[in-house]
This record gives sequence, structure tokens and C-alpha cells, in this order.
Amino acid sequence: MRNINPPSLADRVLRFFLKEELAEEVTGDLLEQFQFDQRRYGTPGARFHYWYQVFNYCRPFALKKLSIGQKINMAMWQHNVKIGWRSLKKNKYISLIHIGGLSLGMAIVILTGLWIWDEVKYDRFHDHYHETYQVIAHRDFNGNIFTDRNMVFPLANNMVDRVGQLKKVSWTTHRQTNLFSKGVKSIQLQGHDVGGPYFEMFSWQFIHGTAETAFAQASNLVLTESAALQFFGHSNVVGETLKFNNGDDLMVSGVLRDPPSQSTLSFDYLRPFNFSDPGIQRLQDHWNNYGWMVYFQTFPDADLDKINSGITQIMTEKTENAGSDYFGFPMSRWHLYSEFKDGINTGGQIRYVRLFGLVAIIIILIACINFMNLSTARAQDRSREIAVRKTLGSQRAQLARQFIAEAMVLVSVSFVVAIILVIVLLPFFNQFLNKQMGIEWSSPAFWILSLLFILVIGLLAGSYPALYLSSLRPIAIINDIFLRTGNQLPRKVLVVLQFVASIGLVSSTIYIYQQIQFVKDRDLGYNTDQLLMIPASGKINEEYQVLRDELLSSSYVAAMTRNRSPITDIWWKSPAPDWPGREPGSDILFTGQTTGVGYSETFGIDILQGRDFTGSVSDTAAVLLNQAAIDAMQLEDPIGKQINYVGDNYAIIGVTENVVMESPFSSVEPQMIYYSDNYGSYVHVRLNQGVDLENALTYLEETFQSVNPGFPFEYQFADEEFDQKFSRESMLNKLINILAIVAIFICCLGLVGLVIFALEKRRKELAIRTVLGARISQLLLLVSREFLLLVGASFVVAVPLTYFYIQNWLSGFDYRIKIDPELFLIPGMLTLILTLLIVGVSVMANARKNPMNALKED
Repeated sequence: MRNINPPSLADRVLRFFLKEELAEEVTGDLLEQFQFDQRRYGTPGARFHYWYQVFNYCRPFALKKLSIGQKINMAMWQHNVKIGWRSLKKNKYISLIHIGGLSLGMAIVILTGLWIWDEVKYDRFHDHYHETYQVIAHRDFNGNIFTDRNMVFPLANNMVDRVGQLKKVSWTTHRQTNLFSKGVKSIQLQGHDVGGPYFEMFSWQFIHGTAETAFAQASNLVLTESAALQFFGHSNVVGETLKFNNGDDLMVSGVLRDPPSQSTLSFDYLRPFNFSDPGIQRLQDHWNNYGWMVYFQTFPDADLDKINSGITQIMTEKTENAGSDYFGFPMSRWHLYSEFKDGINTGGQIRYVRLFGLVAIIIILIACINFMNLSTARAQDRSREIAVRKTLGSQRAQLARQFIAEAMVLVSVSFVVAIILVIVLLPFFNQFLNKQMGIEWSSPAFWILSLLFILVIGLLAGSYPALYLSSLRPIAIINDIFLRTGNQLPRKVLVVLQFVASIGLVSSTIYIYQQIQFVKDRDLGYNTDQLLMIPASGKINEEYQVLRDELLSSSYVAAMTRNRSPITDIWWKSPAPDWPGREPGSDILFTGQTTGVGYSETFGIDILQGRDFTGSVSDTAAVLLNQAAIDAMQLEDPIGKQINYVGDNYAIIGVTENVVMESPFSSVEPQMIYYSDNYGSYVHVRLNQGVDLENALTYLEETFQSVNPGFPFEYQFADEEFDQKFSRESMLNKLINILAIVAIFICCLGLVGLVIFALEKRRKELAIRTVLGARISQLLLLVSREFLLLVGASFVVAVPLTYFYIQNWLSGFDYRIKIDPELFLIPGMLTLILTLLIVGVSVMANARKNPMNALKED
């Protein structure tokens, strides 16, 4: 095992408490022991043992530095902890309820904290995290604003020349999929072409090669470590060559460590722009082709507003476009704040970070409330102890410290159980969230945060019981006054808060599920069944007609077409075309698509008016519009009318049904569909109903590879890809379900404890009623009345709060359900049934006992 140095912080602690010579000697002994422990127990175990020995060495020296008063206080706290431990062992069942609720709540907080920390750490490994920005634009079309990350190719070089306060500017393509080959091995990798000082802006770690020589030649290629291992079996492959798309040879000039999992940018390869290529040279003066990503790095004291104005001015001058506002979007917001709506940064993943952080806090508060309620409910058991201690001179502060210490002991035990739960659950949690999270055992920050966590929860859970129990007066206890008139209101309020949180969580899960199902059942405007989306890589566009004839002649394929983008996404947004009767200034944002013959047949899209493309010469000057476009343009009898787009005239030949291509939660935007008989990025194939899927896919693979050798056959089913659009909401629903169940379980634990104490408190009364002939149903009604009133109050409070939250959450979707008040009855009834079940089981168990035993007790 590779030796890892012991904690340096521990060495500094030794030097603080010990003399320099003694510290040197102790450190030498500990280092030898650490290396032995590391081989035997692993690094985490060795570090723990190292800290333990440091503590033992320093403890006597630290005690010498304490004053007499500090030593007395320490001794008192040690005494309080011992009493707390004895109380924990004495009341085993109540302690188990305490530990069960607190440990489960703490485990939820730890797991949620790990996930939140993983989300917050995104991109922070870059050295220039706070100075790096991406250029994006708000494009305003008559008040309809959308945010665009696509920039023109020459913008970056112009920013260097004309915008001040910029340290570096770089630009890249979108992530592309290309084929790389080495001998008979061919693998498709995803990556970027990049320009400018890219490796100076982003802190990718070179394993082999250097940033200075990585892009020395236009034919150079930089691979990630995993990509290098795929091809060569080892990472030191600088100087090796790979064939790019069965064409040019590229030489590997560097190997990078894989981008961390907390990286917004990810790739398998990088290669430089070839500025000697005629196509690239033409792009340097092309200001109307938006398809690149531009990044810049500022000096620490730069004025971002001036930089944004400079970029906007360049684009306004070069494109004569005054409807767009360009600005730098900081790296610190790329992951958590990636979403925009109507030109406003509405958030993104941060909504879920805040939501689950809030839910975790609610759950730990429910667990703490359980502790408070059960502790104060046990006041009768502790009353004589409190009276005796106060009579003998104990101050209120001393008693409060005693109860706080007991809470700390119980919370510490609960924390250990919670850590065990986290260790067991973390692999499943990682698999569920597709993460690689872990506890950093060797990090001092983890142990410091753990101690703070125990301290905060201990104070939070023990504060109210400590204040309440220490406030009891001996004379009142002796007269049994507090037992008759004890302050029940705070405990009832806490119980109500518990059930409010539980009812709110259950209600939220119901409405989130309803919203997801509502959108899943939405009419998409096309048929996803048996529809395949296949990237048009290699020679597919050149051999498309041959491929089409072959597939349509088989018994497997019903229809086929090719398009600019897959049916589940939109790659083209632009200003609306001109049309007859268009009012000046009526700018509308349109989406675009190109297609070949078989558009409506392949996708199962209804043609509401007119016809589909047939492949005739006239189709090159024709356009299809969806119903949303006709409504936005307010066209009547649109068939045959002319529109003008980028200087060319097109005749409207058909109106299609609205097709949901982007977010299923949003309304469909106006769309124009143009005919293209020579190019497409995707081929869409609809299989015949009832075909053997395995045989059909085998046939498709053989046919595609016969016209496109060397390129692997890749495909996606449209229905599966569409379902991916619900992944985040589905994850949200599942997690909320789990958290709601945990919250209800913790509430039930607390309720069990309270019911047991309620029955214990009224044991003689119940015994007398039983002797006098009371039925179990009458006893159940008597005991449950108080708890049912609390559930009713919880329901009354929870409904409006949950309604407000759900209404706010649904407002983020254009296509959404209406809130049905009747659905709130489900969590209310569930809570009521659980309460009756717990009280009923407890009453029945109590009724089976001999009532004479209770009557004989003092």
C-alpha cells in the first residue's frame, strides 16, 4: 500500500502542548506506528489511531494549563455525562425510541449534506473559478425572450482586440461525437475542437504531455485517461496516432486525467481548430452562423458591466441586431443556476438543493421534537429527583447542564448509529443518484463538522427539556401541582408541527406524482412507439437514398425520414419569417426543422391542412408550419400563402399538429419545417408493428454498416429518450417519497412514546374503568380523543401551507395540473389511521394487563 503522511494538524497540536524536543520524539514514534497501522487497518484507521494517541499524549499537559475553575467545570461535565449514560441504560425502551428517531434523522441529514456538498463543489477545481465566464445572450423577440449559448465563430478574436479587462478568451464547438480508429478497433468518442489559450483558462490535469505543446500542430489530439486506456490499455500514449472519422491521422500529444464528476464540462478528447482549413478561414468572417461556445477570463478587479457592453456592441455592429443582450455568465453559476426564463435567471439545480436541504432540516427537527416531547413527558419520572436535588441546593443552571449532558450522550450514540446507517445506505444512494460520493474520513473538516453537528443537535434537542425540567419548583412537585396543571401547550404545539411537516411531505409527493403522470399522458403530437433515432454519421447522408430503398423494401421498416435534429429536441431557433399582413415590430420566436420525404408518415404527425412533402422540385420552395405558428401569425386560409425567410420565399403547403419536442412541461412554440433532400443529422426509422425487435435491430445494424463501414450502429428509441425528460422530476418524486416515509416513521416513533406515557399516567384511571366494565372501544375513544384533536389541528395548518408551496412549484410549468383540494384528504386520512392504529394497539395491550396490579401500585 502506498504510504500517506499522517495528519499535519495533529503534529501542530503536539507542538502546541508539548516541548519542542518531546514533540519531535513523540512525532517520530507516532510516525512509525502510523505506517504500521496503515498497512494493517488502512489509512482511515491509521489516522483515527494517530489522533487517539495524540489526544492521550496531550491530555495531561492540557490539564495542567487549566485553571482550578476550569478543572472543576470539566469534572462536573464528566459527572453529568456519566449520569446521562446511566439514565440511557436505565430507560432502555425510551432510549431506543430516542436513538431510533434521532439516528434516522441524522442519517438523512448526512446523506443530504453529502449530496449538497457534491453539487456545490461543481467546477471549483478550476484555478480561475471566480474569473471564468461563458458568453451567452438574451434574445428579445417582441417581449418573448430566450437565452442562447450559441455564439458566432469570429466573436472571440474580436473580443481580444476590442474589449478591455479580459485576460484570456477561448472558444469551442459543442460536444461532438466522432469515430476514432486504431487498426481494427473503432470507438466513438465525444469531445470538442478548441481555440485560444484553452488550457490556461481551464485546469485540466495533464498526466502525459504539457499544455504548452498539446496543440503545437493542427493534427494534434489530446485524450482523457479513460479514452487512452480504451485504445491502448495504458495512458502513456504520447506520439501514438489515431484515425479520425476514417480519414486523417491525428497524433496524441497529451493525456489528461478524466474530468472530475463535479465538472459541468466533460469530454473524451480535445483537438485544436485547424486555421489552415478553408472552411475555418471562411468562418472567421461569418457573423450569422451561431454554433460555438465562447469563454473568457477576467482580471480580478474587472468591471463586468463594461465587458458585457463591449461584447454587445461588437455583435450589434457586426450583425445589425439590436434585439440581443450579451453578457458573461460566471462559472460559479453554471451548474446550480443554469436555467433562464424570459431573460431572468430562474435557477435550476439550486431549487432541488434548497428543497432537499429544507426537507432534511424538517426531518431532523421532527426527530428533535420527539426528543423534547418524550423528555418533558417523562417529567413525572424525574420529578422526585429534581425536587431532592433542588432541596439540597442544586441551582437551575446545574440541573440544565445535567439534562443537556444527557441529551449530548444520547445524540452522540445516535450519531454513531447514523454513521453506520450512512455507510450501509451510501452505495444505494450513489447508485440512485448516479453519483460517486463518500465520507472523507481523513479530512479534519469532517470531524470538526461532525462535532459541531452533535453539539447543535444536542443543544437543540435538549434545550427545551432542560429549561422545562430545571424550572420545576420542589414545593409544586411535592404537592403534585405540576402533574395536574403541567404546561401541555408547548408539547401539543410541537406534536402539531410534526404532523404538519408529515402531512405536507405526503401531499407534496401526491401532487408531484400527479404532475409527472399528467405530462406523461400529454398528447405529444406524434407516435413514439417503435420509432428509432439514428445519428447520421460517416457516409449515411451520401448513401441515404440507397439506404432508404433497402430498408423500405424490407418487412421490418414501415417509414423513414431524415432531419436536422432528433424528434425529442430542437437545435434551431430564430426570428419569425415575414408573412403577408405582419404588423411592424411583431417579432416572434420560431423553432425550425428540416426533413425529407416521409415526415408525417414516419412520425405519425397529423397534417391538419394541406399536404406533406413529396420530394418534388417545388418542395425546395415550400414550408410546413405547425398550428402554434398559424395561431401566432393569425393566418386565415394559410395554404398557398408566401412567407419570406432570410431573403427566400416559401409557399405554405401544409399545417401540422403541434409536436412536443423540447420540455414536455412547456407549451409548444411556433415551428417551421423546410424540405432538405441532401442532409440531415438524424435518421428516423419507424418499425412495423409486431416485428421481432431483436431481428429488426440486427437487420438495421447490418444494413447501416453495409453503406457506412467502420462506424458503429447507434440508436435510441424515441419513447425512452422522451422518458429521460422526466428524470429529474422522477428523482424528486422518489426522494420526496422516501423522505416522507422517514418523516412519518419518526413521527410515529414519537407518537408511540407519547401514547405509552399517556397510558402510564392514566393507568389507575383506566384500571378502574376496566373493573367497572368499560369496553376497549370506550377506552380507545377516551385515550385517542386528545391525539385526534392534534391530528385535526395539524391538518388545518398543513393544507394552506402545502397548497401555497405546490402552487408555487407548479407555476414553473406551462403545462400543469390544477390543484384538487380533495387530494389533501389522503395524507390527512393516512395520518388519522396511523394515529388510531398506534393508540388502538397500545390500549389493547394495556387492557390485557391485570387491572389489580395498577390499583395496588402507590
